[in-house]
Amino acid sequence: MKKIKDPALFEKIREFLTEYMPIIKRESINTVIAYRYTLNLYLTFLQGLRSKGLNSITSADFNQKNILAFMDWLKSHRGNRISTINLRLVHMRRFCRFLMEENLLLLSELSTIQKIEEFPKEYADGIKYLSVPEMKLVLAQPDFSKKIGIRDRFFMYLLYDSGCRIQEILDLKVSDFSINSNGAQLHIIGKGNKFRATPISEELIPMHEEYRAHFHKNGSLDDYLFYTKRNGMTTKMSRDNAQRFIAKYGDMARDAMPTIPHLHPHLFRHTRAMHLYIAGMPLEMVAQWLGHSQMETSLIYANATTEMKRAAVRKISLKENSVFKDDEKFKYSDNDDIIKQLYGLL
Repeated sequence: MKKIKDPALFEKIREFLTEYMPIIKRESINTVIAYRYTLNLYLTFLQGLRSKGLNSITSADFNQKNILAFMDWLKSHRGNRISTINLRLVHMRRFCRFLMEENLLLLSELSTIQKIEEFPKEYADGIKYLSVPEMKLVLAQPDFSKKIGIRDRFFMYLLYDSGCRIQEILDLKVSDFSINSNGAQLHIIGKGNKFRATPISEELIPMHEEYRAHFHKNGSLDDYLFYTKRNGMTTKMSRDNAQRFIAKYGDMARDAMPTIPHLHPHLFRHTRAMHLYIAGMPLEMVAQWLGHSQMETSLIYANATTEMKRAAVRKISLKENSVFKDDEKFKYSDNDDIIKQLYGLL
């Protein structure tokens, strides 16, 4: 086993993620997970494009030149959105400030890192989302004659239908998918530990039952809804695992429909929001559906160009062109029970 060249760096990474962020700064577990993900991505970038072994990475590799290249890599290689890349930059700045405070990074180097500008924010017209035919094709890719296909199909349908963030889906327990006489709903703990209940389309109920029969036949209601098994150990499914099979199905669908962009979990959220908004759901309800704490966050969906709206309405207005073969406006726009569920009144 090769010796780690800069053990102090890795000790500070551990301290940052297990002590500084969750205990000293009292950040939420999801925030810590997001920082851990960013640091793992950066280390992966250094190992790949910079051809460095993990054991040879040092605090000196946390510099302006590498972080700029990292941002370009996120955009060109991983196809990340501008807002995601800018968030990664925020994470890197904060971690580098921590390294400086712990005397592992020079103040002069931190100063150059802090000068890195964020990418200009995407204008609303640049919002990427899938059309109804594109979404239907992606969702049709898993081979549900196989056990893994049953899981992947249900996962992607639920990700789309709920409009959840990927971490919200991964944090779900079996008991969070609730079915009663009024239909199905998802109980979600979102950002800031805020609870919301989101209605789930009835088309997902048989998929859920089939999935439970294969993956939770004798399990507990407190088990994670989506999990992986390795070496006999059962753990909550990771972001990387979800990203892998979503990207795989995107590649498969792209063979038949080249207009489909690189798939990532957040694209499902954007797509659901746009489909609901175009179908007539008021923007305030879209905001509640997505769990946005501020109405302004949802305004990106309202600023789509008139022609884009007109073209999308033509595609989604026909019954056969809805993802669930039903009219979204009929299902949601004037449904008092849906409104009460979204606002926590049911």
